[in-house]
Amino acid sequence: MGLVAVGAGDSLAAASAKGVFGAEAWVTALLWSLAGYAFATAAAAEASSAEPRADAPRSGRHRLARALLPLAALAVFPAACAVDALADGGLDAGTGSYYGAWFLATCVAAFARQAQLLVEHRRAVERERELRADAQRRAAEMEALTGLASTMTEVLEEAPMVERGLDALRRAARTSSSALHLPGEDGTLRLAAATGAWSGECVWAPARAVDGPEADVRGRRHVLRLPLAARGQSLGVVTLVRPQAEGPFDPELGLLELLVGQLGVAVQHARDYREEREAAIRDPLTGLYNRRYFYEAFAKELHRHERYGSGASFVLFDVDDFKSINDTLGHHAGDEVLVRIAQLVLPLIRPSDSFARIGGEEFGLLLPETGQLDALLAAERVRTAISRATILPDRHVTISGGVAAMPQDGSTREELERKADAALYWAKRNGKNLCAVAREAEHVGAPGAAEGMLATLHAVVAGIDSQHLHTRDHSENVAAYAVALGQALGLGEERIVHLRRAAFLHDIGKVAVPEEILHKPAELTAGERTQIELHPEVGGHMLAHAGLADEARWVRHHHERMDGRGYPDGLAGEAIELEARIIFVADAFEAMTSDRPYRRGLPVDVAAEELRRCAGSQFDPRVVDALLELLAGDRLTVLALKSG
Repeated sequence: MGLVAVGAGDSLAAASAKGVFGAEAWVTALLWSLAGYAFATAAAAEASSAEPRADAPRSGRHRLARALLPLAALAVFPAACAVDALADGGLDAGTGSYYGAWFLATCVAAFARQAQLLVEHRRAVERERELRADAQRRAAEMEALTGLASTMTEVLEEAPMVERGLDALRRAARTSSSALHLPGEDGTLRLAAATGAWSGECVWAPARAVDGPEADVRGRRHVLRLPLAARGQSLGVVTLVRPQAEGPFDPELGLLELLVGQLGVAVQHARDYREEREAAIRDPLTGLYNRRYFYEAFAKELHRHERYGSGASFVLFDVDDFKSINDTLGHHAGDEVLVRIAQLVLPLIRPSDSFARIGGEEFGLLLPETGQLDALLAAERVRTAISRATILPDRHVTISGGVAAMPQDGSTREELERKADAALYWAKRNGKNLCAVAREAEHVGAPGAAEGMLATLHAVVAGIDSQHLHTRDHSENVAAYAVALGQALGLGEERIVHLRRAAFLHDIGKVAVPEEILHKPAELTAGERTQIELHPEVGGHMLAHAGLADEARWVRHHHERMDGRGYPDGLAGEAIELEARIIFVADAFEAMTSDRPYRRGLPVDVAAEELRRCAGSQFDPRVVDALLELLAGDRLTVLALKSG
């Protein structure tokens, strides 16, 4: 309808201008109508394509309308002139002026309309770009918000939550890197997590505390620091870095503050969850794991064994005479003992181990991927550390332990607990301050005279070692060296258990040696040395009487030499059992490296050289080589006793 109105208006205007309604007037009107139609159609085509879709190509009709119709309208002028000239026999000045004026007016109108449409088109395109950019920005903001919200609901651990939160910030702000610094124990900010190219850009963004957003430009990079806080408390600082070409952070500052605020809330929630979880699995007195957590860890190890066949060991500890401590010194002293034991043990175990207070004065130690012998050695480290520590000023506190290994001692928690408890009970009956394995307790059998004798032997050895500062824990150290050598030489676990016992009891015969000779602060005379040399034979008799036949032989012969010049039987070479040769080397190394009343201990390298020099004549070369290899590979802890 608009096109018809334009054509009719132009026709009437042309006819009125002529003043007559003759034939030439109607032809002129028709031509002007075509011109009006052409301009109107071109304008309509331009208007319809002023805001095109970016992905929709323009049609051929629109392109022709915009290009050809204005040209057709301009062709009306010569056509109208030709009609008028044919009708009147010529073109007078008035008529030419009339048509010229209309032609100029038509050109001005056409070009003005085209210019107007071009300006409107450009404005529309720019507006469309702005709308699209705004839509993309809002989409990125929404993605960042939803991503961080998802992280808060899906992740409860602080470390992965922080990493995902920083990644969301990096995407939202188009940064090249992002980082979070948290205060350490001394209050200094320390890097907790980072994403992107932080390792190469950290030099441009040194950590510092801020109370609000802080923007900076360094090294052609925009740096933005935002405080991480929750519940009115500062938690740390978030740092964002992006190239200077990306522009400042001002447009996204509101969003980034919102995201960092959400991240602060998420971090605080993660810490609250961790504290609540820790409270649920920790013993409130000692801070150790409680029975509930320990049994959960136990169940996981059992499942791992069922699925992969992996082994594990369980050690049950009990404080010796704990009831007496409570009765005589009060429950406060008993609590102090439990707390100190926890503090002493935790540095001795691996991160993968679980140490828990499972009731009263009982503690449990779960050792994944650990066999019976290694578990026994770990238990011995715990027992020795507690025995050597001054836990109470006027009372010597000790602990006993029982070891059960999976699968040889059982494949259920109940079986392992029962076996470990039996071994613990055996250690208690045999003098306390001991650790025993389940098989050891079963081997000895039911309580009897022999077991009572064994308890006495352990007590005697402890008494001999404790009589002088220079010999404290000597037998324990020799036993530790002997076990390490037995492992290096490929002895089986059962033999090493017996070897350990023999090494611990190797000096039991010194009970028959006068104390003034044992602790003489000078070198011994020939007669005194003869008395000292009686102790292997005496010790062998004592162990045989206790029913320990193997241990009795090894103790009797632990001073026999490879060249046959040893004592008491003058055995030589392979006639001396390997276990006795191992104890001989372990005893000699411990004696050489430890202080004595009449001399200082030798340096480890000097002692090793002395063993090497005497290998073949005094010591078994194979055992000496094993010890030297352990020392060279830093696989042997030297337990030399020093006087100060």
